[in-house]
Amino acid sequence: MNDHAVVNESIRIQVAAGDLPVETKTALATFCRRNRFPHLYFETLEPLLSRSGLVLVLATTDRPWPPKGIGSQTVAAVGMALIGTERRAHLTPVLTDRAHATNLGLVGAVTKHLLEHLRDAEVSSAGYLVRAGDRALERALEQAGFAESDLQSTTDFAEYQEHAATPRKVLDTLNLGQVRIGDLLALALDDRELDRLSVYHFALTTGLTAYLQDSLRYAALLPGLIDLAATLPPGGVPPGTPGPA
Repeated sequence: MNDHAVVNESIRIQVAAGDLPVETKTALATFCRRNRFPHLYFETLEPLLSRSGLVLVLATTDRPWPPKGIGSQTVAAVGMALIGTERRAHLTPVLTDRAHATNLGLVGAVTKHLLEHLRDAEVSSAGYLVRAGDRALERALEQAGFAESDLQSTTDFAEYQEHAATPRKVLDTLNLGQVRIGDLLALALDDRELDRLSVYHFALTTGLTAYLQDSLRYAALLPGLIDLAATLPPGGVPPGTPGPA
């Protein structure tokens, strides 16, 4: 039996977009602080919360009483996408509370909700920014239906390539489209489905770790919390200049 199945029965999963109620904002800030990446909320998420293109899928538990007010919600996991220029969705790996680090059923359910929302919103693609040449992440994404796109970005430390696919293709490749939420939360998957979802989630989570630890220099994957196409200079990323003769 899935060790998390009983706990998952009390978790509520919902799509949130636009201005969030104060209970949800404080729960999200607490989630980031509790898991030791408070900068993600205060420096990035909070300024974006009122933006219409930001989509959050929140897995939460509710306080029995009182049902409203600060502290009434606890975030167990969150999936994020920023819908930007050309209806491209920029993804961030599903973040889980430390108590749910191996709760793959919950991760699968959040991933399913997010991809189905993006599919229904008719986004043109959904993608991740991966450090160029990081074969481990590239292979994990290939197995989930992603391929290199035409978008690139750079930091002071590395170049990044977007790997993208349509939400429908990822749902089909991971076999999340036809699986019921209850079966996902109970992790009622066959071995091949479990293997593919495991590689997808744990590889991406590991790749994001350096960013969450405020070490951009070592980040193998960047969060999808910037409209990459809108922030590129005209003509895209300029090529590198040749060295001395």
